[in-house]
Amino acid sequence: MQKCLTPTHDFFLFLQMEDEGNHGNDETRLFILSSLASQQKSKVACILCEEPMYVFDRYPLVDGTFFLSPKQHSKGCIEVKYEGRSQYLTSVCMGCLEGVSSDRIIRCRFCSQKWDGSSLVLGTMYSYDIFAAMPCCTERLKCNNCFKLLLHPNQRLNYFSDYSHLVSCPYCTSHDTHFVKPLAYCYTKQPLQVFQQWP
Repeated sequence: MQKCLTPTHDFFLFLQMEDEGNHGNDETRLFILSSLASQQKSKVACILCEEPMYVFDRYPLVDGTFFLSPKQHSKGCIEVKYEGRSQYLTSVCMGCLEGVSSDRIIRCRFCSQKWDGSSLVLGTMYSYDIFAAMPCCTERLKCNNCFKLLLHPNQRLNYFSDYSHLVSCPYCTSHDTHFVKPLAYCYTKQPLQVFQQWP
């Protein structure tokens, strides 16, 4: 069922204007639309809640955001070629980005920190894995092969996109996108507990 954009029309216009910067441009828009057209898709599913989202031909393209990941997080992610590399076009809906309800909240399996995507620009595409770019604890910084720590907990890479690049482990020499982990490995949906007061 297609969502009506009329009630928040001004909000989406604001995002469209803001989005004309680094994240939103015609090249990005055409890349997304042509990638989806080649798969004969007019809608995509949120990677977290699996709800369908219609894709529009103008910004904002979707009621959420797109991102590219070197790993296929689900069967619904579309394989694309971007800057000479195979990537997977992935989407997250606005409800999951902002954790609007308890069933939309995901937490790290290791440190229990809530993932928060509310600062991401809606309706456009990030050229890196947005989950890898926000490591919350040391488990997210370990080698995918030998599980040794690749970065000191206080150390950060220069750019968000660096977390999606291939790197070599100095311990086992495994060459992989070590900071990109399967979502099911890193996150769990934990509904907020409601505590009842004593009578």
